[in-house]
Amino acid sequence: MYRFKMPLSTPYDIVVCEKINTYINDEIKRVYKNKKIYIITDVRVGTLYLNMIEESLKDFEVKSIQIEGYESSKSLETYAYLCEKLIELGATRDELLIALGGGVIGDLVGFVSATLYRGMPFVQIPTSLLAQVDSSIGGKTGVDFLNHKNILGAFKQPILVLIDPLFLNTLPVRELKNGYAEMIKHALIYSADLFFMLKKNGLKVNEDIIYENLKIKAQHVIGDEFDKGKRMKLNFGHTFGHIIELQNNCLHGEAVIDGMLCAINYSISLGLTTADTKDY
Repeated sequence: MYRFKMPLSTPYDIVVCEKINTYINDEIKRVYKNKKIYIITDVRVGTLYLNMIEESLKDFEVKSIQIEGYESSKSLETYAYLCEKLIELGATRDELLIALGGGVIGDLVGFVSATLYRGMPFVQIPTSLLAQVDSSIGGKTGVDFLNHKNILGAFKQPILVLIDPLFLNTLPVRELKNGYAEMIKHALIYSADLFFMLKKNGLKVNEDIIYENLKIKAQHVIGDEFDKGKRMKLNFGHTFGHIIELQNNCLHGEAVIDGMLCAINYSISLGLTTADTKDY
């Protein structure tokens, strides 16, 4: 088990531990004193894990909303739908939202949390590899608009992030590779040791690998919460990658891998990077 703090504008803990059902109730009680919780998840994740999470939150009154978990769901239409459903369910500004799912759910719920009633607390429970090692921490939230990715959004920190590697057991191989791309990015910008660890382990991901990635992400976020300087290194591959993702309807990590190769090739053409860099 790993636990570490994010000392940001809203400080919070990140917990990496298997068997979330055994600790989720007590962890949320540490940071949230009211009774009502609203879980927002996607249909696939909901089918697999929603009942388990609801039953584990034994000291709370829990309601849930399910949507489709595709990139196309990161829209103003889905945002409006979630706000409408929460209002219909009687949610108030001091009640808790939980984002249970991958990066799409995390981004959407975070944006709702930042804007509905001018701000509601939320907890991230990421279920995809990409979300566990990258998008669930750091506070970037938002939706796509006018064929621009994440162009509408806000910085909104969660009050807690709970990461269970066992969620990855039901993840399709393509989604594992999707998250692997962000881990490769972290290794390339900061850690040769992590790079060779990833080469050795392949698609086998455990608490240790997740923690090593989170340390890199956390170091960049803590030093630059609002993405003005050091944190921009985490965007490696994303300038080209976002264009590739939108034009080719591929997964985010797949586009980022291609985006990193584009950036490396461009850097080689400018004489800033040696030609053998891309051979790794």
